[in-house]
Amino acid sequence: MANKSRGTVYEYKFFTRALDLGYDVFIPAGDNLPIDCIVQNGAGKLYKVQIKGTASENREGGRNARSRRYKVLAATGQSSKMSIDCTKVDILAAYVEPVDKWYIIPCLELSGTKSVWFYPHHEDSKSKSAQYLECWDLFKRL
Repeated sequence: MANKSRGTVYEYKFFTRALDLGYDVFIPAGDNLPIDCIVQNGAGKLYKVQIKGTASENREGGRNARSRRYKVLAATGQSSKMSIDCTKVDILAAYVEPVDKWYIIPCLELSGTKSVWFYPHHEDSKSKSAQYLECWDLFKRL
C-alpha cells in the first residue's frame, strides 16, 4: 500500500477509535493543513491532532538487533523535514500498525524532535514515549 493511502487508513482508524471513546472528531477539508483533525472532549475543550503511523519494524543494527522497535517521523514537509510546530498542533497521535497500538503524545513533549521511537513489545520500556501508550485520557487532562 502506498504511504499516502496508509496514512489515510491511520487517520480513519484514529477517528473511529476517538469516536468509540466518546470524543467528537472534526475533520478539516484539504490535506495541506498542519493538523489532521480536531478532537473535542465532553467539556468542550478542543485539541489539534496530527496523525502519523508506521507499518514496519525498524531493524537498524542488523537482523539480530537487541530491541524490536518502530519509528514514526514527527516532522512535516516534503523535502526538508521540519519538527512539528506546537503552536499549530497539540497532540501527535502515532499508530504502530503491527501491534495495533496508539501513542497519544502532547506536542510539547516532542521538543523539536523529528522522529519518535516506540518499543511496544517491552512492557518495562524506559523510553520517553512509553508513558503515552494508549494514553487517550490526555484529551481529558491537557
